[in-house]
Amino acid sequence: MPIAATIQDLIETLRLFYLTTFVTSSSNQRKIMHIHPHTSIVSALLGTPNEQFLIPSYQRRYSWRKEQLHALLDDIDMIEGNDSHLLGTILCLSGAHTAGINTLELVDGQQRLTTICIILECLRERFETDGRTEQVEDLKRLLQTRVYGHPMRPKIALDTLDADEFRRLAESAPDPDEHFKNGRLATAFSETRAWIDASTTEELAGFLQKLLLKAIVVRLDVSQAKDAFKLFETINNRGLKLSPSDIIKNFMLGNAARFGDQQLEVAKKSWAALISHLDGTDADSFFRYFLISKVQARLTKAGVVAEFEWHFMNEVSEADKLPERHFYYYDDEESDDDSATSESEAAEEQEAGEADAESVEKQTFVEFLKKLVRAAQVYGQLLKCNTGIAQIDRHLRNLRMIKSAQTYGFLMHLKAGGIDDKTFVKVLKLTESFVLRRHICRERANETETLFAELCKADPQDPLADIVEAYREASPSDEKFRDEFAATVFTSNIMDRARYCLEQYEMAMHGKHAEIAILGSEDVHVEHIIPQKIQSRRSQQEYGNWVEYLGERLAHRHPKFVNRIGNLTLFAGELNIVASNNPFSMKKANYKLSSILATKELTAMSQFKFPQVDARSKQLAEFAIERWPAP
Repeated sequence: MPIAATIQDLIETLRLFYLTTFVTSSSNQRKIMHIHPHTSIVSALLGTPNEQFLIPSYQRRYSWRKEQLHALLDDIDMIEGNDSHLLGTILCLSGAHTAGINTLELVDGQQRLTTICIILECLRERFETDGRTEQVEDLKRLLQTRVYGHPMRPKIALDTLDADEFRRLAESAPDPDEHFKNGRLATAFSETRAWIDASTTEELAGFLQKLLLKAIVVRLDVSQAKDAFKLFETINNRGLKLSPSDIIKNFMLGNAARFGDQQLEVAKKSWAALISHLDGTDADSFFRYFLISKVQARLTKAGVVAEFEWHFMNEVSEADKLPERHFYYYDDEESDDDSATSESEAAEEQEAGEADAESVEKQTFVEFLKKLVRAAQVYGQLLKCNTGIAQIDRHLRNLRMIKSAQTYGFLMHLKAGGIDDKTFVKVLKLTESFVLRRHICRERANETETLFAELCKADPQDPLADIVEAYREASPSDEKFRDEFAATVFTSNIMDRARYCLEQYEMAMHGKHAEIAILGSEDVHVEHIIPQKIQSRRSQQEYGNWVEYLGERLAHRHPKFVNRIGNLTLFAGELNIVASNNPFSMKKANYKLSSILATKELTAMSQFKFPQVDARSKQLAEFAIERWPAP
């Protein structure tokens, strides 16, 4: 299909839908969404001197992967003759036009527009190096906005968490060892520069002409915030499915706009603070655990949006005054149920919901936001192990190594609820033991999550009695824990769990000095005493002839024993092991030099074969019973 026809079809579709009327519950008057869709080539989009596109602080970090970047570069580069390329849509929240700089808030399209800006910045850098003054000046005009009497500003202004890093990356190519919080942003710059370095100046001039004159953007300008957020939802529902956090953000800001301009500004600032607290974590998981702590029951990802909307509409006092309470509800076509809900079931659910709503304590929108932001702050601290209290952070690190995600809703409930630090440490210690025992004994993860959801009923000021009782009832017996610990296969995805157990053994057996040597060090790793690979020619050259050393029934016994706790130890640095007919004796020489005493213990053994793995596993299982007791 010709690109022109595609664009016209898109414009017509947009125009027909976005001029749809919405009837409120309070009257039959129709409210029309005022929207102005039009197409622009990139040079025209960026060429208006007094317009600035603002990517607001409530937007997430840049998230395009290098595959998406290269797809865009290739699409532009392959344009031929009179062809064009449709880049897609951007959605702008525009204010009243002024003689000064007009700021357009990007509600949708920030990833695409940021990528275009990255490409243009890197091209400007290259043309400057090549002395192409004309192209440099053209790009400066597109990348900056300036009105007489006003200071020069960037055409595309980031007010997000990426702002500082974007400026650093745009100014010059970073040092390879320089760290950036947003690796994808750094990758976008480095990949773009590498792509540019592989091209001649003339090839780049041709590419720039295609990008500026033949790449087309459909720009949608909306003057009302409530319409902009509704439009955002509609655009994305027709494309890639939005994440729960995207839908919740849109729901929150859309309804805030209906409350008033002041509430919208508070909501934007609150959301910016929320994503700052959650930076480096999974926002979708936060909302799931936040809601689990509220409903005190297990909740799947599919139910997060509907549950959040229900709580918002029934907890926020301002929501009672909305003329159409379900205006921003997201209609998810997918269902967890195998069959549709019958009319009678739907009526029963509605009656139950109304009854629940009557018992919900009302709060103002601002109070709701404060509690949500506080929960995000606590959640970020829990996952990043940075509460600022060393003892608490150490236990949080332990829980992360064990893989205790099911606990986060419960721990957030306690921490946000004001539990004192001393009691929180006791809870964390108990939780370490309890979760490890259940994991080792392969208890159902869903049941574990349900238990922690129900524990959110506990009083954060005095939770210990309820916690101990719940842990005692659901903790595996000592006998089962001992047997399973000795037999557990610690595969690569749970190797941190094995490291945690070995760290605790080292500290318990050899004193607190071991903590300095093994905790938090990137040089310390889990070492397989009998190597994982022993039968290939390369492994025999590297590790020695373990096949001959271990003897008969190797094919059956090696997979069974190699990942057991008894075959694992901690080691700092690289082993210098050469080929040998007796490889364990060569390893012992390296183990003897280790500062980790549990590893040094291995040097007292004359040999290390499968029976020794089994015996050491059982020895460590006895330690486990004492170190992680049932409540």
